[in-house]
Amino acid sequence: MKKVFLIFFLYILFSFPQIAFGQRCVVSGYPLFKILQEIWPEEKCYLLQPPRGEFHFAEPTPKDLELIKKAEFVFIVGTEPWAKRVYNLTSQERIIALGKPSERISNPHLWFDFDRVYSFLKEFTNHPAFKKRQEFPKIVERQKIFEKNLKTLEEQYKALDKCPKKEFYLLGHSVFGPLFRDTGIKEIPLIKGHHHGEITPKKLQELLLKLKKGGAKAILLGEKELIKYKTLFEKEGLEVKEVWTGDYDRPGSFTDLMKENLALFKYVLSCP
Repeated sequence: MKKVFLIFFLYILFSFPQIAFGQRCVVSGYPLFKILQEIWPEEKCYLLQPPRGEFHFAEPTPKDLELIKKAEFVFIVGTEPWAKRVYNLTSQERIIALGKPSERISNPHLWFDFDRVYSFLKEFTNHPAFKKRQEFPKIVERQKIFEKNLKTLEEQYKALDKCPKKEFYLLGHSVFGPLFRDTGIKEIPLIKGHHHGEITPKKLQELLLKLKKGGAKAILLGEKELIKYKTLFEKEGLEVKEVWTGDYDRPGSFTDLMKENLALFKYVLSCP
């Protein structure tokens, strides 16, 4: 009998570790998860977005919803399809978000909005519950380093307005609008809106003509499922460069991936 109980206990323990120990920190998607890893590595936050899930369509499971109810902190972007439900599951004091569901937001990729990221970090470190933690001084120290790196990146992104080209093409849906606000740089996506799906041959041909007419040397790939068209563009003499949108996971820290994206934007905009 004891052996049976032990096996059952171990099964529960390793199958549902978050429920077994409780979970203080729950985070909705990869961009926020990466930010938190840089400034609060001591805490192993539970990531709601599954490994192969996509930001716009990933839905929390019943187990996830229970974790949200019990978590001390819930970090969300605020533009998830299910974001409003979070405010019905737990108190507002426990939720730290880049945007409020009540806002009218045209581009849901708020992790590319520097001002919102700064506000998110400020709300995070000013939260009364953190000031009593032993690791709080380290969190503040890392936050300062993170913000300093982000300020440098912000200046470099703004400097892209001096590039010879003022537009770039994206094999995917619109993502980077917040990054290029007030720069005059135009993002031209293949897909309107934020849906995913098959692309008609006519649309692809139209895009190829636009690229050739504009003298583009490369196109940015924003959605994994569209990689199947890479060969088509390469046959036409165009390079296909994979850019990080935040919709999916990709190895590297948030600041590292922002730097990688910056190099790609410099390339497609023909910056020196």
